Amino acid sequence: MPLLTDGVGIRERRLLKGIKLVEFARLMGYSPHHVSQVELGRENGGPEFQRKAAKLLDCEIDDITGGFVPHRGIKAVSA
Repeated sequence: MPLLTDGVGIRERRLLKGIKLVEFARLMGYSPHHVSQVELGRENGGPEFQRKAAKLLDCEIDDITGGFVPHRGIKAVSA
């Protein structure tokens, strides 16, 4: 089971780096809608999303997941 993505943490780190949502999504290879849904906690980014986000945000995957496993009802999304 994939780790739960901390969407709020990703958004905060992205904003601190001054990266707009559309640019972040483009750099990651995802649609802005998908990134927005992850940041809002409506979707789980999944392992590939987490790896790409951590790289762009200069952090560890643990920093944007907290090691939490998703609760039932949050669907894992892979790209």
